Amino acid sequence: MKQKKLLESIVFFLFLFWIYAAVVKLADISLWRFRLKEQPFDDVFAEPLAWGLPVLEFVIAALMISARTVKWGLYMGAALLVVFSVYIGMIQLNFFSHVPCSCAGIVKSFGWTEHLIFNLVILAVTMYAILRINRMQSGPAPSLVQLS
Repeated sequence: MKQKKLLESIVFFLFLFWIYAAVVKLADISLWRFRLKEQPFDDVFAEPLAWGLPVLEFVIAALMISARTVKWGLYMGAALLVVFSVYIGMIQLNFFSHVPCSCAGIVKSFGWTEHLIFNLVILAVTMYAILRINRMQSGPAPSLVQLS
């Protein structure tokens, strides 16, 4: 029972994390769009990403609400964190000449190293949740995790 409560707390934290990430971007969409245009990829991607990333983050959070879809939300969240972390790793390895941070909220004051560590910690928490859910679902009495 303790393990299930811990897992539900982790899922709730991740739900809030993804909601926060989306809301911070949409709260100042013009600044978010401007920062995306400063990235080293073509400007044609800025507009779809400006709206697409927050929508995806809302979808990830929404998937975490139901026991039927929580694993999908965790997998999608993990995938997005991997993409972000690889991008930051490329920045750290100087693949790009200059990359301004398009970050907002609590990570806007982070350097690239701190941002990468933050992403990897959230990714580790997500992976832990995935592993715990997989174990719970493969046990003798499958248990459902959901936010309620």
